[in-house]
Amino acid sequence: MPPKFEKLRSKAEEAIKENNTYEALQIYRTVRNRCKDESQARECLEMLYHAAVHFGSLDEKTTVLDLAEVYADTVVNFKVRPSEEIYKEIGEMFKLMPVTISTTPSESGSHDLRSKFVNDVFGWSKEVSTQSFRKLRGDPELHKVFAKVHWEQGAHNLARLHFLLANDPDLFSKFLIEYTMKQENMEDGDSQDYLAQAVLQLLAHKKLKVAQSFFVVYCRDHPEIKQSFPFRNSPLLNFIWLLLTALQLQDFNKFVYLVEKYQPVLHGDCEYKGALDKVGQVFFKVPPKHDSGFGGMFGGLLKGLMPKGADPSKEEFSPDEEMPEEARKRAEEFYKGGRPDFDELNAKADKANPPGLILEPAVEEMEQEQPPKAVSQPSEMDLD
Repeated sequence: MPPKFEKLRSKAEEAIKENNTYEALQIYRTVRNRCKDESQARECLEMLYHAAVHFGSLDEKTTVLDLAEVYADTVVNFKVRPSEEIYKEIGEMFKLMPVTISTTPSESGSHDLRSKFVNDVFGWSKEVSTQSFRKLRGDPELHKVFAKVHWEQGAHNLARLHFLLANDPDLFSKFLIEYTMKQENMEDGDSQDYLAQAVLQLLAHKKLKVAQSFFVVYCRDHPEIKQSFPFRNSPLLNFIWLLLTALQLQDFNKFVYLVEKYQPVLHGDCEYKGALDKVGQVFFKVPPKHDSGFGGMFGGLLKGLMPKGADPSKEEFSPDEEMPEEARKRAEEFYKGGRPDFDELNAKADKANPPGLILEPAVEEMEQEQPPKAVSQPSEMDLD
């Protein structure tokens, strides 16, 4: 550390000992302003982090908030290279930051005071990334950091949002199983609905291998499922398995066939309709039918992580990126090697489905479909 920084650090520590929080903050800001390069910025980040931990232990929330925002400003302006240590510091500071600050419950609002910090950190992640999907959404490892903190703090909607982008199917499965098991008034099949929605959201990001691995481990570990394909009396799970197969085969006709055949379990659920529209757009270039994009509450959250002016229907979707080794191997073994036999799997699902519920689409209603071509405009896929 440069001698001038050591001197400022000593002054800041003295100010802290004297409980002069204002003076300490001014010194830390001075250190930030005197940084000349990334190396010095990294020294500054370490000082800011330790200061935030100290003030967090004293429950000085506004001070932690100020230090965290200076931290984010530093990584942004000096384009500091991401590292495991920086991600750890970001996560620890985020835990200490207040959501709101009020003296009475009536003063608390819906605005999350951490929003600027989160936006700045993900803006930095996108800017320093070189892969197209990460430049749009941020590093999956950073999403995992925020997912774990939100999970720990009980903010399940936000945790789920980040898990969708974190490329860790095992941890996502553990989170969602725990969440569904703790919910009161859960009806039969709700745990399957949560699974299906999560898989479709992953597919909306073209994360096929992540979705495959997540689906297998969730069905294996959830106390209310504990099955593998074919799923007995669970047509929704059989549909998801066959859908993953059709996408693996890159077969548009089979995709349309499944959507038509499984209407009895998809009909009336707007989340499924919107998500399947999105899957069709991403994997087969089907033109959008619904204007809602990702749809529902999570659609709004996902759009919040996109650059201003970006069109979600025109994203450069990620191929499956890095996953933990065990999850990657599970995805590779999803069909036990080789090219899956769709007709054989479809027949197995028919035998396992409740009799009379899932029927073959009428032949006259199933015109032979072709995936859209760049030079033509295909007809819309009917999910109604």
